[in-house]
Amino acid sequence: MSFMWENETHGEDPDRQLAGPSGRKLPASKPLTERGARGELASRSWRLPLVFGLLALALGAVLVWLMYGDRAGGTSVYQDSVDSGAEPVVHLTNGPGRVRIEGVDAQTVEITAKRYARGFGPTSAQENAASIPVDIARDGSTVNISSNGGRGTNVDYDLKVPSKSTIEVESAVGNVKVSDLSNNVAVRAEVGDVSVKNVRGSVKIEAPRGDVAVDSMSTETGRADITVGYGDLQLKDLVVGILDAQVEAGDADLSGRFSGGGKVFVGTGSINSRLPSGDTKDLNLEAYAGEVARDDQQ
Repeated sequence: MSFMWENETHGEDPDRQLAGPSGRKLPASKPLTERGARGELASRSWRLPLVFGLLALALGAVLVWLMYGDRAGGTSVYQDSVDSGAEPVVHLTNGPGRVRIEGVDAQTVEITAKRYARGFGPTSAQENAASIPVDIARDGSTVNISSNGGRGTNVDYDLKVPSKSTIEVESAVGNVKVSDLSNNVAVRAEVGDVSVKNVRGSVKIEAPRGDVAVDSMSTETGRADITVGYGDLQLKDLVVGILDAQVEAGDADLSGRFSGGGKVFVGTGSINSRLPSGDTKDLNLEAYAGEVARDDQQ
């Protein structure tokens, strides 16, 4: 004698769909196949590297913020005066920062250096700026001035020097301006523009990457040696013994009056001369890959 429950039948398919309370058929559960197991494992395997990648990205962002983010800028002004006599040699070596030198009627070198630095707050930034050294040394008639505060700092110099000073400037990054002197000037600016105005002495300028302007230079027996890498050259009102100006890539513009001899050579670029024709009789103008335009002024 056998007993069966009311809904039990013999020989039914075990995977058949069962009826729910409302009479609708419920989907039968399917066993996890080998292929499905591999897919589930693969879907999990790419998540772990993604999580680690996101964590690394977040950590990098935090480190960048700690190194550079939310940092304030600070300044500190340094001032000093050096007894130099009437005709000193002033040699300035500067890293990043502009330089302005002006000749005055004095026998001292007045130095103003505005130092810039960064920090995690205004107070620390100002302390960092104040710690940038300004080194001053006198060796006979030579006054040596230099500064190098390291990465992320720069110093702007304003010097008032005796008008008969000989000036020598070496600048890494920044514009250089020299004016109102009656002696020789030599400037090398690695990156930055150079301006020399109202100088009665020989001038030597090297500007690998920057524009050069020389205005109102007067030295009948002296020289003007100017080398420009990538930049423009402007010459105005020059009285020289010899002019030797070379521009690798850029334009040259001559205006006002010119007295003397020499040459202006431009590698890639043009020369525009707006000088009286009589002023250029001993001046050779040559543009290797460009044109020479003459607009003779009467």
